[in-house]
Amino acid sequence: MSNNNVFSNIEFLDRASKIAVQAKLDGLTKSQIENLIASLYMTEDEKECLLFTLLFAHRQAARLERGYNFAKLINQTISEMYSKGGNREDASKLLGLVKWIFESIEKVRLPYIDMKNMNFSKLIAILQGI
Repeated sequence: MSNNNVFSNIEFLDRASKIAVQAKLDGLTKSQIENLIASLYMTEDEKECLLFTLLFAHRQAARLERGYNFAKLINQTISEMYSKGGNREDASKLLGLVKWIFESIEKVRLPYIDMKNMNFSKLIAILQGI
């Protein structure tokens, strides 16, 4: 992990929950999240790879003509991570959590969700209500 501790563990969980729920709402698939994770390895640079991933998220949304809100959340989170000195390991942790959460809700019919207030505890409440 980067020495900067860009986010606390609960911040990682909160942000990943919001991003994963948005991915589901935007109609993305697990493979699209896996492709985003793979984009972290398009360059050897441990920090600049975050910029490649930002671009890839927006490219994916444009190509698929969906996932724009997901791409915006990725942009906001990874940009903040980058500005705080984050690196590939930090982004990999975040996107790995996004994938786990997405897989846990992939086949779940979600109730109405206020995305502005979406966080890990709300995700757990949804999962407990299954």
